[in-house]
Amino acid sequence: MAPKLSEDEIDDLIYLARIGDDTELTEMVQELTNREAATPAEILEAARDDSKATCLHMASANGHAKTVTSILSHFPPPKTSKAAITQASSTEDSSPSTDVSTETSYVNLQNSFGNTALHWACLGGHLDVVKLLLSRGASPTAANDKDQIPLDLAAFNNHMHVVEYFLSQSKDIEGDNAKEGGLEKGTQNVRMEDESHGGEEVGSKVEPGG
Repeated sequence: MAPKLSEDEIDDLIYLARIGDDTELTEMVQELTNREAATPAEILEAARDDSKATCLHMASANGHAKTVTSILSHFPPPKTSKAAITQASSTEDSSPSTDVSTETSYVNLQNSFGNTALHWACLGGHLDVVKLLLSRGASPTAANDKDQIPLDLAAFNNHMHVVEYFLSQSKDIEGDNAKEGGLEKGTQNVRMEDESHGGEEVGSKVEPGG
């Protein structure tokens, strides 16, 4: 049975993740774990705000790598292929991975706009968090409701250090073939749209007190 958290408890968990207070977050998760006779993972999975964003979304959006690490420590890393990064480069094949563990794992939960924690990390240009999420099985090919993958949000917001990282990973896998229809080509073909966040006001959600 899923743990029953009050709205205030969910708000507190989301807020602590948003400001990067991993000590308080860990203590609160443990208290709820004891009360609900649940695992920390079950508590974190139950903590989703009105837009279905998780604690991981909030910590990732604000670049809190330590908090992201703490949150993910409660979940087993899914077995996914590093080659998925290469798939993210193709504008003709930006569908989510068919790997079941990738689709259902906590790290890949999507909010109401279809954005994952990796989308928000790329949106904010937080390369350390991007690397961390990818190492824990985050799908670089997950598309939001605007059919945008995380790489698109990095490119839209001129976070070229993040784009270059994806490109370097693609080159490691494909070698010279990465330039032929790979990430490099994909970034050149990114559609520049006004609603680059998928219609979502991310900033107003992730800033403390906002």
